[in-house]
Amino acid sequence: MVTDGADGPVSVVVPYSQRYTPAEMLEEAKATVAAQSVPTELIVVDDVDTGPADARNAGLDRAQHRYVAFLDADDLWEPDKLERQLERMAETGAGLCLAGDPMSIDEFVYEAFVGDLDEVTSAILVDTDRVGVRFESELRRGEDTLYVLEAATEAGVCLCPDLFTRRHHDQSMMASGMPVDEYLEQAKRFGYLVDQRVPAAHPYTDIYYVQLFTTVGRAYHREGEFDRAVAYFARALRIAPHPSTALALGRALLARVMP
Repeated sequence: MVTDGADGPVSVVVPYSQRYTPAEMLEEAKATVAAQSVPTELIVVDDVDTGPADARNAGLDRAQHRYVAFLDADDLWEPDKLERQLERMAETGAGLCLAGDPMSIDEFVYEAFVGDLDEVTSAILVDTDRVGVRFESELRRGEDTLYVLEAATEAGVCLCPDLFTRRHHDQSMMASGMPVDEYLEQAKRFGYLVDQRVPAAHPYTDIYYVQLFTTVGRAYHREGEFDRAVAYFARALRIAPHPSTALALGRALLARVMP
């Protein structure tokens, strides 16, 4: 790997699958890499059936520079995205930079694990001299969040606002959906790995499972599987009471007895 300064260059990893992203969107994403105000090395990796985690790890292996950024093929960067992040990392000494407003590490762990900090991948800029973690290939959901939680608690995190534009379209992996049973399996695996690898997240584990079981209960309710919905709402309430979960349980119980 080339020894670089804090002003780049930056290796940019773009996992790509034509199944999920039209080719023209990839070209538009690549143009925003070329438009960056710091030099870049573009690495497009085939996102094959093994999933995005393996593609991102392959990009890490191929990267020639200390600083590595990730961009989803259907997203667009602001022209000064990398420059602002590199400056912020130099100011703070953090080994990871993401999109958002400044916050403490504890606030970051909360927001990433159970709060509103999501869709993080296209914001990631990591100093690989400071961060040695990899994307978890067993996960097909939450692998990016697990990565940033591990990286942040290993080497610190800083945040900059307004770094990229998220584009949604009908072919995307998110739009294609995931069966409820598979979602639950992946989400439970994610929660287990966070609990094992990120001690700072331990205070929020109960919140995570209340949110998860409530979400799964609502999904089963929408599918008309009211017995399963009731079971998952009840599981959530056994962990901790929550008004919205209790209300959802009442609705599911009523739906179960309605003709």
